[in-house]
Amino acid sequence: MPSAVIYGKPGEQFQTDQYKRHNFGTKMYINDRVYVYAQMGGTAGVAGKLYQSEVPTAHWNTVTADTARAAGATAISATIGATATVQDEFDEGYIVIEGDAGEGHMYHVGRAWKPGDASAATSSSGIQTINLISGESVQVAITTSTTMSFFKNKLDEVIIHPSPPTAAVVGLAVAAVTANYYCWLQTHGPAAVLCDGTLVAGKGVRASEDDNGAVAALDVSDDRDEPLLGSVIDIGADTEFATINLQIP
Repeated sequence: MPSAVIYGKPGEQFQTDQYKRHNFGTKMYINDRVYVYAQMGGTAGVAGKLYQSEVPTAHWNTVTADTARAAGATAISATIGATATVQDEFDEGYIVIEGDAGEGHMYHVGRAWKPGDASAATSSSGIQTINLISGESVQVAITTSTTMSFFKNKLDEVIIHPSPPTAAVVGLAVAAVTANYYCWLQTHGPAAVLCDGTLVAGKGVRASEDDNGAVAALDVSDDRDEPLLGSVIDIGADTEFATINLQIP
């Protein structure tokens, strides 16, 4: 299995891949900057803009197990709602057991080393079967009353953050990325980021509510519910690029 942490060389952050080379979330350190491995969504990635996870699909949330699973089982299944899935939709995603038997547990979905390893394609309102990652198994038996939610990995098919964001911001594109290719998103360290409005050197920034993919000044009195994404090293003009010390969770 690929390492979860690698130490790269300058320039490697710009590399993109048609095929998946690392696990989602693999961290790459290059000097004072940190990157995570992700897949771009169906729209080409743009350098200097922030990206977020896909919004969770409602029809895959709070679904009911179709089959009881004993402790030690390595697959889980449930009847999903009216949104079909493609093969390996949940590659390296998560299953959260929400209610009834087995509740309070989270399981990691397996990686699709070959087609179908993670999850089967399922029709609308069909039975979705998902395989757990090697080494994990059901800890407390699941019954046909158990409810659960299926989530894609937060770095699988990321999208530019709309204004305001509709899911967690996960990183910054540092190069142009072909749609659906794999890439490195920056999460920490100095970076050129699209600027919305007036920034103040040394102060915090948040995701913009007005410009897709941009940062804006964080006002702790007005924006205390907004996640801190970093601090300003050097200000930039509105709609241009500022130098930000990223601190994306």
